[in-house]
Amino acid sequence: MAKHVHICLVSEQTIPNVFGIYHFKPDKVIFYTTEAMEDKGMTDCIINTLKIYGLDYSRGDQHERIIVNQDSFRDCKLKMEDSIRCVENKHITVNLTGGTKLMMLAAYNVFEDLARELMYIPINSNEFVAISSDEEKKEQLELRLSVEAYVTAYGAEIANRGKLDRSKDMAREHKGLCEWMINNYKAIEGILEYFSNRLRNKRGSREEVPFKVDNYSPNASEKELLKRVGFSETSFEKRLNRHEIRFLTGDWLSEFCFNEIEKLDVDDCALEVHLKKGNRNNEFDVLFVKNNAMYIIECKTLAQGHDKGTDILYKIRALQREFGLRVRGFLVSTAEKNIICSKTRKIKNSLRERAEAFNTTIIHPDNIKELHKVVKI
Repeated sequence: MAKHVHICLVSEQTIPNVFGIYHFKPDKVIFYTTEAMEDKGMTDCIINTLKIYGLDYSRGDQHERIIVNQDSFRDCKLKMEDSIRCVENKHITVNLTGGTKLMMLAAYNVFEDLARELMYIPINSNEFVAISSDEEKKEQLELRLSVEAYVTAYGAEIANRGKLDRSKDMAREHKGLCEWMINNYKAIEGILEYFSNRLRNKRGSREEVPFKVDNYSPNASEKELLKRVGFSETSFEKRLNRHEIRFLTGDWLSEFCFNEIEKLDVDDCALEVHLKKGNRNNEFDVLFVKNNAMYIIECKTLAQGHDKGTDILYKIRALQREFGLRVRGFLVSTAEKNIICSKTRKIKNSLRERAEAFNTTIIHPDNIKELHKVVKI
């Protein structure tokens, strides 16, 4: 059997490389890369992502890295020609996506007549263009990325990976409660603020915290909430574990959003994701993937004395810069005072314009109840 060698051009946009290797499943991959990309570990990102899908190209006989001068067509061409001479029977496939323009031009020049198939994956597409001398045809990509695979492709890791399934299960268990809370939010906002003020500094507690609602007179809806979350109906007391504290101080909205997104036909969805990349650590409320594009939902429950929506928008923007060209954000906030103009009942112009510049949609508080209907993906 002829040895199948697949050609990859490495850049910061690694996902097209993952698609190509997964599609062809070659015996060996040759990565044409640069010193800058190797310093950033982009080739390793591709290899590590493929491992998630059971494809291991980490051994030296399974892949080769050829470092080229990205600004020299001649250097790229000569190194490509030299490295391919030993390929048996010339069973070669080429992914022209990635690298620099000079790298792509050199690859096309070298492999146009040698390769059995050349492919190109357009941005924002779930299909690739198969290029031959006679015709071009489009084919669907079969791989649909998970949240873990998407972030791995860009060099990040999920620090709390082992806890994600439990978080999903808990959110599903709370589905009815979260729906009740969003439908009655204005009536229970007072006690949620009370919980936030009294418990926010306990969110990381590993021990149960004895808690009693005192110096506060709950209304009928707030009493119903206390009953639903297991407080004594007479003394309003309960020992709260860390998950319950986090739920009452804001995670309930993340869980609501997770359940709403699960109503959509998405490929993967996760909540309370702790991402680590280098020395940077961030926690994101909800991440989901649809047709190989990443979406972020950041949640804000209670109003602040200043515009905290701006902070969240910059947090979304930071993730977009880290994770490629196909990242969109949504801000879901019940903090009307921060995001709504009191006269028009519309999103504040300054906030809306900033969100649009960050490829982010702010969900109007009136529409949160049917989030799955207003999230456009």
